[in-house]
Amino acid sequence: MKTLFLAFLSLLAGAISTRGQTAPLGSGLYRSAADFLGHRLTLAVDCKTETHKLRMNEFMGRPYVTVVHGGKPYQVAKDSLFGFRDCEGQNYRFATDYYHLPILNPDEELLLYRVTQLAAGKNPGREDVYFSARAAAPIQVLTLLNVKRAFPGNHRFHDLLDAQIGNGDLTAYDQMHRMTKINWLLRQSQEMVVAH
Repeated sequence: MKTLFLAFLSLLAGAISTRGQTAPLGSGLYRSAADFLGHRLTLAVDCKTETHKLRMNEFMGRPYVTVVHGGKPYQVAKDSLFGFRDCEGQNYRFATDYYHLPILNPDEELLLYRVTQLAAGKNPGREDVYFSARAAAPIQVLTLLNVKRAFPGNHRFHDLLDAQIGNGDLTAYDQMHRMTKINWLLRQSQEMVVAH
């Protein structure tokens, strides 16, 4: 009986010690926003010990991703996926026209995406920034007005945006709080609502 009790305690201690740790994700596909938020990958590999290939097929205009996993090719429709994670640890979300956008702040509520278009000929390069109010929300161009429209009932957030950012950089990073300033203001506005 004492041995059984000690075994139970060691299992419980192991479960508690691993609870706060996150395992390395590796590379794979996110089927849904819920999978992205839960860090659940499909056709996943541990990049340190396994290899696989993710082909986006964008240049060919194909509406599917090809994943070579365990030596077998799988084709998955892009419109049935949220996005993917590569072996460098970068998360991406599929957008319209089957293109993928890098997620700049995957651990925050309001997600930011940045696309850099290189200069070509007489066209200067440019940088486009997008956002989604939540992982499952649609992707929009990042402007102050669009952010306010994405949170229509959160007037405290609107006021904080005007006071703290105004016409400034909506992608600014807050070193003190270790998150983007826009997400810090969103969190503050939500905490204010709960406090009242």
